[in-house]
Order: sequence, then structure tokens, then C-alpha cells
Amino acid sequence: MLTSFALYRVLFSLEIFVAEFLLAFRLKKRSIFILRFSLCVIAVSVLAFFFPIPVENMWYTSFAFFTLFALTVPCIKVCFKERWVNIFFVAIAAYTLQHLAYEVTSLALSAISWGTSPILGVYSNETIHLKLDTATVLNTLIYLLCYVVSFWLAFFIFGKKLTKGREMKVKSVSLLAIISVGLVVDIVLNSVLIYGEHSPVNVAVESVYSILCCMLLLYAQFALLETTELRDKIAVVEQLLRQGEEQYAVSKENIDIINMKCHDMRHQIREIGKNNSLPQEAIREIEDAIRLYDTGIKTGNEVLDIILTEKSLHCHSNGITLSCIADGALLGFMDDVDLYSLFGNALDNAIEAVMKIEDSEKRIISVKLHSVGGLITLNIKNSFTGQINFNTEGLPETSKADKYYHGFGMKSISYIVAKYGGDFAVVVKDGTFNVNILLPNKQNTK
Repeated sequence: MLTSFALYRVLFSLEIFVAEFLLAFRLKKRSIFILRFSLCVIAVSVLAFFFPIPVENMWYTSFAFFTLFALTVPCIKVCFKERWVNIFFVAIAAYTLQHLAYEVTSLALSAISWGTSPILGVYSNETIHLKLDTATVLNTLIYLLCYVVSFWLAFFIFGKKLTKGREMKVKSVSLLAIISVGLVVDIVLNSVLIYGEHSPVNVAVESVYSILCCMLLLYAQFALLETTELRDKIAVVEQLLRQGEEQYAVSKENIDIINMKCHDMRHQIREIGKNNSLPQEAIREIEDAIRLYDTGIKTGNEVLDIILTEKSLHCHSNGITLSCIADGALLGFMDDVDLYSLFGNALDNAIEAVMKIEDSEKRIISVKLHSVGGLITLNIKNSFTGQINFNTEGLPETSKADKYYHGFGMKSISYIVAKYGGDFAVVVKDGTFNVNILLPNKQNTK
């Protein structure tokens, strides 16, 4: 005996599985995924068809749907290699999406049928006789259209946030639980309408309310995910700044040691020269080597001198030409660690890019820092090879395979520039990569 309620329970299970697949298919799948997923769909659909309905009321009907939904949750776990909290996140979002599509369909069918939606009659255990007539075909087409559009829009807006290869990080379980309660309340209220008086006005109001409620719940749920990711990114940037502070201290100590050693070696070379114990040519070679390490870059800012000297030595040992015209005194208002991190990240990126160029004569990096009116302009330019892609934030994407856990150098630069009220832009032109930074000239504001 085929009843409308039995048929709809199966349809409901299929809708849940489709929504779960749309939201989760980019996550890490287990082996023989297609077979696992197919068996899960068949098993739950059979259970849905034969699910016992001893009484017809809002409470037991809600219980039946929640039970069928609960059966799909371990099915996702069987198919996807994810933590339980992530599985629960996807399941709640899928149920919300299914209910959203259901309410959109109910509203559309009510509008066409002048207030009487065929969906409201599917909760009956009366035997149905399938027939192919104009009304059935029209209702089926409207149903398919509403579900396809609703699922596609939800996937386009929310589903793409679950990027392939990126680890989901759902940390606020309490907020996810609150969102789940909101969904439960909305679904129970829908059952109240179905088993109560469903006038055209009530149907329209309840459908619009549920649609808005589901949209809000989806937005809140994925905003929770984005907030977690943003918090993680900020933590990484702050960690980079702390590492920059430690690296600055080490670099300063190393440069000081080099300066002292060079100073001592100059005196020793003079004594050797007086005693003529080495050929003059050998002495000149030693003096040239000392001069290389002793000639630090002087910009008028000790921190900038350290980072530029450090990177200059690195560039010299790797066949990179580094030119610098900088008035470091302009940046005296910046925190030492911020200044070190800003130039360190920018120059590290430039060095990494030019090292990919085989011809050492084309490995060129230039640094220009000066003031124009009430602004400080900083341009760090380097040659590069290959192609550079930009993300939605206007920043170049990292060339490393794991894009989520790399590429924070540019984010750190952007963070520091914003901290001091400046503007930051990256321009790629004529085979050169330009980092352009504008900062307010604090010296002119005093």
C-alpha cells in the first residue's frame, strides 16, 4: 500500500542526501565513495518508506523527520573522512537547506493554486493512486524548479566556502547548537501549521517566515565558519610578528658581531701589511672581503639598516643585485618589530621570486623610500618569471601547493600598513613585481 506520507518520507530522505552531497562533496572522501554513498541512500530510503507511523500528529511527524535526518548523519561520516563536529556542521546546514527549498516550493505552489499547496497534503497515510494529469505534471515541474534553484543558490552562496583541500575548523560548538535549536523550532512550527488551520494567509506568512529564518540560520552558520578561519589567520599573522621580533633581535646581534669582527680584522691586516708577511695582492683580497661585510647600508634608521644589510649580504651570496635609495628617518615613528617585519616579508618575497630566474644578471631588486608632500612612498620592485594570480583580496596567491597555510607574508604587510593608516597595493607590469606602499608622514603632522 502506497501512501502519500510514505512516498514523501522517501523523497525527504533523498532531498537531505542531495543537500548533504552539495555541501560536503569538496571535503575529504573515503575510499570507494560512490559505493558507500549509494548504499547509504538506498538503506535510509528503505527505512524511510517502512518507518512506522502509528499516530498522525505534529509531534510524532516531527519525530519521524528528525529520526530520518539523524540516520543520514552517520552516513556522512561513513562517506567522508572528517571530524564529527564537521559532519554535524554539514548535516545541520543540509537540513536547513532542504527545509528552505521545501518552504520555497510550498509558497510557489500555494501562489499558483490560490492558497492551497499540494505539499500540505503529503502527511496523510491515505492510499494514493499515481496518475499523470496536467496538475500533477505542473506541480512536479514547479517542485523540481524550486528545489534546483534553491539548492543552486545556496551552494553558490554558501557551499563554495567549503574549499577543496581546506580543513574545516568548527570550534564554537555552543553556537552551532544554538543554530540547531533554531532549525528545530522552525520545523516544529511548520508541523503546527500543517496539522492546524492552514488558510492561504497562514500558509504564505509561515512560508515567508521560514524562508527568512532558514536564510538567517545558514548565514549565521557559515559566518561562524568564516569567523573561525579569520581568527586563525589573525593568529598566524601575530605569530609571524612575534617571530619577526625574535629574528630582529638575532639579526641585530649578528650584524653587531660582524661589525666588531671586521673592525678587529682591519687592525690585524694593517699589522700584517707592516710586517710584509703576506703578498700585497693577498692583503687586498682580504680587505675586499672585509669591506663587503663591513659596508653596511646606512639609511638613518637602525632597524632598517639591519634588515637591509642582512638581505644585502644574502643577495650578494646568491647573485642578486639589490639597490637601495632610502631615507630611513622617515619611518622613525614605526615600531621596530613592525618595520622589520614589513621590509623582511617584502624582501623575502622578492628574493624568492628572483631566485627562480636562471640568468643571474636579471635577478634585480630595488628599494626606494622617500617623501612626497605629506606622504611617505615605499616601492619595492623585483623582476620575476612565470605567472602571478591574485586572490579576491587583491593580493598575489602563494606559489606553494598548500595555499591556505602559506601566503601570509603579504597579509602581514597589509596588516602592518593598515595599522599605520596607510595604503598597500601590488602592481605587476612589464615583467616586474611592484609593492607600493603609502604612509602618512608623521613628521609633518607634529
